Amino acid sequence: MAPLATKLFRIDIGNATAAFVTAVGRLQSDLAAGQVPAAKEDELAAQGDYDYFRLLETDNSVNASTLDETITDVQPGQTFGGLHAIERDLWVSGDALSDASGLEPQAQVAEFILSRLTLPPEAIGTTGVDELNWVNDVAIPGREEWYSHLDAVDISATIAAADQAFDAVEPLAHQVAPSLTVVVAGRFATLENDVAELGPVTDLPDSALSSTTRLSLSQQVDATADGLAQLSATLVPYGTSAASS
Repeated sequence: MAPLATKLFRIDIGNATAAFVTAVGRLQSDLAAGQVPAAKEDELAAQGDYDYFRLLETDNSVNASTLDETITDVQPGQTFGGLHAIERDLWVSGDALSDASGLEPQAQVAEFILSRLTLPPEAIGTTGVDELNWVNDVAIPGREEWYSHLDAVDISATIAAADQAFDAVEPLAHQVAPSLTVVVAGRFATLENDVAELGPVTDLPDSALSSTTRLSLSQQVDATADGLAQLSATLVPYGTSAASS
């Protein structure tokens, strides 16, 4: 029997990929109807949903690039596609309906592939650490949403995804390292509160994030990632099929 953490995380990722498929379908419908404001909301929702599983698509780089490549990922002679191409179309210029045409089938591919995901507790915790590191490296500096300049969407969603990974391993972690688990839980609570204080992230342009806010948020992300990394290391022995939480 798989550990409880593995089961919980699989359910969470299943919910995230299903939400992504729904958001992409809604995006295509609104684009077809010429509803640009609604399509912008859909694109941001899809981007937030994708943040929950972006780092789990590393073994499927072709599908990942189809869904979420940035313009810097495109090689000479290749076509720019995915959510960021649609972002460009909606906020700057381009044919969003055309760029969205193949997105829904690829979203369904991601949903199918990740429905088979089986990660041991330590790997789930490490995924959360990687998500937090991505926030500091990409989202907080404003390097993801080049056209809408709404990277707060990614900051919020990816931190929530990391917290979700922690939630999956928390019951086991309480048994293995109770004091450290309480510390990490407290850091996530502080971090989530910091994000909440930003306000509605879909209305928060990158230019509105002061350097002081970015630094404070980055430091709390670092502290949380450090604690979660230490906690994840204690879960290494509990990744066998016989382990339970």
